[in-house]
Amino acid sequence: MSLYPVRTKSISPEKAMMYSALFPGGGQFYTKRYAKGILFLGLETSLAFLSCKNYEKSLEYEDFSPERDFYKHESVSYALYFLGAYLFSIADAYVSAHFFNVEHYFTSNIENEKNR
Repeated sequence: MSLYPVRTKSISPEKAMMYSALFPGGGQFYTKRYAKGILFLGLETSLAFLSCKNYEKSLEYEDFSPERDFYKHESVSYALYFLGAYLFSIADAYVSAHFFNVEHYFTSNIENEKNR
């Protein structure tokens, strides 16, 4: 067993958060979690689209009409769901980067011990 840890490639959690904040699913792609990246890309894009679409639909009705209130409420609901998915995506990218570094560290140390 080596007294010194083997140098391994690491992924920056801060970079993962930045990529996730700038591009939906970007942090997940950076941490090589491609399925999660596609999921967050689709989820955030869909929620943003639905929020905008409902807001546009609300503008077709007169002020204080029940239909307009319904579509405004739906628009705000989807916007809040988007915000939750956005923040969860950033947190997930941060955690995934830490797990990537830990997994990579242990697997490379195990491989080095097997090769001795």
